[in-house]
Order: sequence, then structure tokens, then C-alpha cells
Amino acid sequence: MTRLKQTALGALTLAAASAAFASPAMADDELPFTFNGGVTFLNDYRLRGASLSDAKPVIQGSVEAGVPIAENVSAFAGVWASSLDKDAGAGAMETDLYAGLQGTISGVKVRARYLRLVFHDAENIDFDQYEVGVSGPVGPVTLGAGVIHDEYHFTGHSTYTYTSATLPIDDTGFAVKGLVGYEDGTNWNDKVNWQLGVSYARGHFLIGADYIDTNKFSAASNGDNRAGATVVGYIGARF
Repeated sequence: MTRLKQTALGALTLAAASAAFASPAMADDELPFTFNGGVTFLNDYRLRGASLSDAKPVIQGSVEAGVPIAENVSAFAGVWASSLDKDAGAGAMETDLYAGLQGTISGVKVRARYLRLVFHDAENIDFDQYEVGVSGPVGPVTLGAGVIHDEYHFTGHSTYTYTSATLPIDDTGFAVKGLVGYEDGTNWNDKVNWQLGVSYARGHFLIGADYIDTNKFSAASNGDNRAGATVVGYIGARF
């Protein structure tokens, strides 16, 4: 990773971490907008079940701002970044710039956003992404579903659909979550990924682990399957 890219990711991470532990200068109801974000350390970066870090540890950070535009509707924009590993073929760093709308209809959350995914130190793999997702409570469980469309300029496209479920364990900070997704297109044909994990959150602190697997083989730099079964652990802070 170049010194400039390291500095950029470090600055984003420092800003997210500082904000996560800082005391707000103003009450939330005095601000015309909201901020959220965080910083997370993971032992692998899995995108839809496949490693983008060559099964190596990464640091990820994000900052997002939102502003209400109508009752139960808000607009948001943000930046998300992750370190990568060049051996995985996607450069040394990923930066996602995004914006969208979100709202609540009869208790169901709806979120739509556009993303521009930029892979530094790699040529001609940046692409546009369009996402629509919904989530809502069904008894004690929060169910979710969504569709993500990737448009690779001049090289094709892919579509990913997913369903998820999260079960918080009352008054403990623990939650059990699962996800199943299906991707078909230029980069993957008929790929299914699934994961099951547990997380613990308390205040700004978050820790967890997910078992992740797919039905595909894609070689990492050492010949192992970067889309094979693994456990991804993570620890982070959020605000």
C-alpha cells in the first residue's frame, strides 16, 4: 500500500475511532443532521463469502451523515474503506463512496443506495453498485432481504440477492444472526454463500465471529480456497 493510501485509511480510522469515544458537543435533537460510523479489525475480509484480502487481517472504517427530508424519510451519504492485500487481485485498498434514501413504512425499514467502489492500485476494476433492502421485526426476530446489482463498465454485471435474520438475546448484548445469498453474473455463476454468527455489543464496543462458506472454489495466492469455509472474527468501536 502506498504511503498516501495508508495515510488516507489511517485518517478515516482515526476520525471514526475519535468520534466513537468523544462526548457530543450538542444534543442530537439540536443538530439538523446525524453522524455515525466506526472502525473494525477483522482477521479476513469476506465479500459475499469470498476473501478480498487473501485471507489476511484487515482494518475497516466508515463515516456516514444523514439528514431528514420528510416524516420517516432521510437522506444519507458516507464513505467506507478497507485495507486489502494485493495478492487477492483487488489492489491494496478499497474505498466505497455512497448515498441514498431510507425510511420506515408500517414498521418496515426500506433503504436504497448507490455506491461507487474504488480499488486503489488496481486497474479497471472500479464499478458501480445499486442496492435496495428491507428489514422488519417478526416476533423477536428481525428479518431482512435485499437485491444488489453490480455494473462493471464494459465488462459485464452481476446481481446478488440475500435474506437475513437477527435474534437479539434480551438484556445481554448478544445477538445471533444468519444470512444466505445468491450471486450470478460476470464474476460468479450460481454462487451461494451462507453465514451464521454471534455478536456482542455494549456501548461503543462490538465483538463477534461468523462462520462463512460458499459452494464455489477460487484460489488464493497459496492455492487454498478463498471462498471456502472459515470463521471471521472481528472487534471494533462504533458511534
